[in-house]
Amino acid sequence: MKNNLFVYARQFSFGLRVFFRRLSVKNVRQIAVFIFRRYLLSAPVPFSAVYAVTYKCQCRCVHCSVADYGVPAGELDTAEAMELIDSVAGVGAVKITFFGGEPLVREDLCDLMVYAGRKGLRTSLDTNGLLLDKGMAARLRAAGIGNVNVSLDSADPSVHDSLRMRKGCFDAAVGAIKSCVALDIPCLVSTYASKRSLSDGDMVKLIALARSLGASGVKILFPILSGNWRKNESERLDSEEEKRLLALMDPSYVYLEDALQMVKSRGKGCSAMERNLLYISPTGDVQPCPAIPVSFGNVRRRPLAEIAASMVAHPFFAKYGKCSMCLMNDTGFREKLFAGGAAKLPVDIEALSLSLDKK
Repeated sequence: MKNNLFVYARQFSFGLRVFFRRLSVKNVRQIAVFIFRRYLLSAPVPFSAVYAVTYKCQCRCVHCSVADYGVPAGELDTAEAMELIDSVAGVGAVKITFFGGEPLVREDLCDLMVYAGRKGLRTSLDTNGLLLDKGMAARLRAAGIGNVNVSLDSADPSVHDSLRMRKGCFDAAVGAIKSCVALDIPCLVSTYASKRSLSDGDMVKLIALARSLGASGVKILFPILSGNWRKNESERLDSEEEKRLLALMDPSYVYLEDALQMVKSRGKGCSAMERNLLYISPTGDVQPCPAIPVSFGNVRRRPLAEIAASMVAHPFFAKYGKCSMCLMNDTGFREKLFAGGAAKLPVDIEALSLSLDKK
């Protein structure tokens, strides 16, 4: 019992240090509303929203989980994005993460962050680091950024650049981390586990590199068989590799998948399928997460609150909500999802439901 309390105390300290520093009065008010609605009223309020502002990117990562989407036309413009942020705050979420593609290619990103902060939302950014120099770090700090997640696939520059198919990407990512650290912006190294990195010691070296750079922590994702890896069964971790990965966890520095999920189940589970987050695509489709190409509605046609409410009661979550792994790693689900080629992504949930109900 004492050991568990010690672990929880370290996790709580990590959360305060990384995700809840310099809270504004509006942030605190939004958190209070979330706690009241979620835990006192038992309302299914999502903790966070992930908004992919674009799928444009300078890299062509071999493991990209959103590669199937291409670069669709018709991204939400600035006014529509601000309306979406209003809706995210309105449903009671605490945090919004700006995602991509590469979010920093959008010139209005800092404006969107400032707007989200005014609505009481904590802001986060996922980036490859190519555009995050000292000047951009200063702009992010001025925009009230909560934390930054910089992607690093390897401690070896040549390996990282080859996986991203972009020379100089490693140096840019390291520079981005240093720029954030210099301005006291909480900065996480975001990576994914692979058979290679677990077998050759690269994951251990990457964690050590993150510490040496002054990063606030390391977020590790399980390999997801979606996007460019949709047919790559060879990347699935076996039980021994999963044990090796779990052994690297450090409650005060290294966590799996999602900080909230790590506290609940050591990362074995899915915040998306447990409806702790909402994902909104660049064109307004609302999905469980970036990797699951299933749309429950579009914010250009229906209010986000209405879509979120319909998701709570949808049998899709009753059927798949208790998965102990990413749903995209379920071979049977992927076969149903891409039956007939699935030329247009994301797939509409009602059309998919008919497919899933077939014997």
